[in-house]
Amino acid sequence: MSSKKSKISVMGLVAMICVTVAGGGFGIEDLVGSVGPGMTMIVFIAIPFIWSIPFGLSSAELSSAFPEDGGMYTWAKEGLGEKCGFVSGWCYTIAGFVEPATFAVLSANYIKMLMPVEISDFAYWLICAVLIAIFAIINIFGIKVVSNMATVVTFLCVIPFLVLIVLSFMNIEYSPVKPLMPEDMSFFEAAGQGLLVGIWFNTGFETISTMSGEIEHGEKLVPKAIIIAVPIISVMYILYVMPALAAVGRWEEWSSEGPLSFVTIGEILGGAPLRWAFVAAGSLASMMILCEYITAYAHVMSSFSAKGQFFKVFSVEHKKYKTPYLAIMILSVVSIILCTSGSFIEFVGIASILYAVPVIMMFIANIKLRIKQPDMELAYKVPLNNKVYIGYLCFPIVIYGASIFADNWIVGLGLAATSIPAYLFFKYAYKGGRYWKECHENQDKHSA
Repeated sequence: MSSKKSKISVMGLVAMICVTVAGGGFGIEDLVGSVGPGMTMIVFIAIPFIWSIPFGLSSAELSSAFPEDGGMYTWAKEGLGEKCGFVSGWCYTIAGFVEPATFAVLSANYIKMLMPVEISDFAYWLICAVLIAIFAIINIFGIKVVSNMATVVTFLCVIPFLVLIVLSFMNIEYSPVKPLMPEDMSFFEAAGQGLLVGIWFNTGFETISTMSGEIEHGEKLVPKAIIIAVPIISVMYILYVMPALAAVGRWEEWSSEGPLSFVTIGEILGGAPLRWAFVAAGSLASMMILCEYITAYAHVMSSFSAKGQFFKVFSVEHKKYKTPYLAIMILSVVSIILCTSGSFIEFVGIASILYAVPVIMMFIANIKLRIKQPDMELAYKVPLNNKVYIGYLCFPIVIYGASIFADNWIVGLGLAATSIPAYLFFKYAYKGGRYWKECHENQDKHSA
């Protein structure tokens, strides 16, 4: 990878994480409408401790232990071996072709709201294609540009929510925690569904780690940024939802697709100006997530390729900007094509299954690192006893594994299983990468 590194402040990295993970808070209306106000509050309180904090801590510690591009692929490879690393990288790579299409579709949905007339399917696809193309070009210029954009977008997206919070406190009429859950759901059904939705809106802390090798002092700054971002995002979700719920009520109508989305809630409390502010903020947030996913996944593909485990073209760097520009371009073209074939919800379902494999491997790699090197010294190490920390990391493994594969385990295992023929193909095509080559060179020396 390139030796040229970008100087990015901690707060710039925090802004990138907040946009990627929280996306301005858009979409969490679905949590309220599906499991009820009370369960939403319970989920908001529980998620940081059983998911966000262990996810953030594990990402921080591993990015400090292995401060190079690749993120979860690198962590699995270094912690669990080349074969497990390949499975992690393969699933993450396939997800990388899907995720940009997901948020291109979401961005186009918000842009449609700004249009004075109904647009055709072709015009809708063209919007998606243009957005992906624009952010592909921006990503080629490097992570510093992306960081600066993320800081500005985060600030702009927060403004309408701050106004909403103030107006909500001025118009409180309902309890924000009653009822506990819908009448037709049991406590465990509501809790299970709530955790699944809550986890989805608290993933992405590791994305900045895929670019650690491109950031000056990344081994120190990235972990610090992750630790700062975790509580900010948790508090952000509570403040965005609970005051508005107390002011507007009608919890059963809350949904990102209506009738009560943040866009319509903004209009109820602040009139047309706040409505259009939320439309603009939703569009900007979705576009910024799209931009950052192109960045993150392109760097994973580049790192994967550089090890001889994916097509070599993905590790080719731009001569001037030292970014994996061919990976960015190919990823973007595939995403543009995918935008013709699915909806936001369909893409989310596919990506979440693929994403589960490298996430679970990330936790296992961190556990193994603590077992094999209990006294390791790092720029950042989670300040917990080894046994306590290992036990803590078991919670997200069980919760995420159960929630993702409960209904789709056949599809999930089927997609993960494609890594086996892929591994054999690339091992044959590129002789297994440089690690495989070095292994055989050492064997030849011993035999001689």
